[in-house]
Amino acid sequence: MTPRSLSTMDGDTATIASEESESYQSRREKTGKHSARRQQAIDAAAAIFARVGYHGASTRAIADALGIKVASLYFHIGSKEDALAEICLLGMERSLGYLHEAARKATVSEQIRHFFVCQREDLIQHAEYVTVSIRERDHLSEPAQNRIRDLTAQFRADMDRMFKGAAERGELNPELTPRHCRFIMIGTLRGISEMHLSGMNVTTNDIMDKWVDALIRGIAIDTA
Repeated sequence: MTPRSLSTMDGDTATIASEESESYQSRREKTGKHSARRQQAIDAAAAIFARVGYHGASTRAIADALGIKVASLYFHIGSKEDALAEICLLGMERSLGYLHEAARKATVSEQIRHFFVCQREDLIQHAEYVTVSIRERDHLSEPAQNRIRDLTAQFRADMDRMFKGAAERGELNPELTPRHCRFIMIGTLRGISEMHLSGMNVTTNDIMDKWVDALIRGIAIDTA
């Protein structure tokens, strides 16, 4: 993660795109194809956007990073805007995947810890994606923003469902509702992402572990 794409997950103010609004669909979704070379092009765009910003980047710079001509780049990504949309979309999809993995764990404590272990790994492997999703999301087209809002709403609903299950099992702090827990989770995720942007290495610093431990103690009842 929201990442800005992740940071928009907090709260209930984000609206789901209406059926009448155009929503972004990537080329890989339209064609069912996503080659290794296309992924390399998106990775290169993420690295350049993170370094110089969306407006400071050019398709030529992305092509040069791959050692190909601009005309060849367009075979893999339609435009600079397409690359930005894909970066944000892939980041959101990964966070949803981590949440779905976490929801399969037996207890809410295990679910929370698994989710943040996955997000730590995401910061290690996809640091540029996180940076771009936070800093450059405002440059997305309206259809892409609609798509991100849809995924954000799905993320919130899935997290609420996870915590409702914990409440039904008697694992949730009785002073908290599933919605409270979701706000706490997203606030923690946003804080960790902001620390990453400030230059702190949250992948090795134990502050992330302490933060998650404190979060679990506040949300979960020690059923043992």
